[in-house]
Amino acid sequence: MELTTVERLKLLEVLPTQENILTLKIVRKLRETLSFNEEELKQIGTKYEFVCPFHSEVDGKSVSCDNKGFWPIAPKCAEHDILMVPTGQMNMDFTPEIQARIKEIHMGAEATKMVCDALKRADEAKQLTDAHISLYEKFFPPIPEAIEKAMEE
Repeated sequence: MELTTVERLKLLEVLPTQENILTLKIVRKLRETLSFNEEELKQIGTKYEFVCPFHSEVDGKSVSCDNKGFWPIAPKCAEHDILMVPTGQMNMDFTPEIQARIKEIHMGAEATKMVCDALKRADEAKQLTDAHISLYEKFFPPIPEAIEKAMEE
């Protein structure tokens, strides 16, 4: 199945994080397939959020450094001269050409069923956004009008 960069990200969002062992192994393999290689990450301009880990006690109160921001690699906090730590958040800069880039993703029957189930759950929970529409329609194509009319007769 051909997926755009945005569709790959949206599919990564809806994949289950807790399941039985067989499903988790399929999810792990699918995540690896959907993930971005180093070259793609460079082109996307990925930046990670880092925060200063400095903490101290002042008059019995815990005080933390407020320095944080997004950088490609961990910087040093200018105020405390210590390496900042990642928060797990990241930003990506998607140009139109990167958004439209296509990658062929091969999925077996079980992976396809799992993705369909995940998309159905997200739909039922009203967790889908505009960015999910093209992905959803690849797994659940709309029924052509002529067929829909024939089914009503």
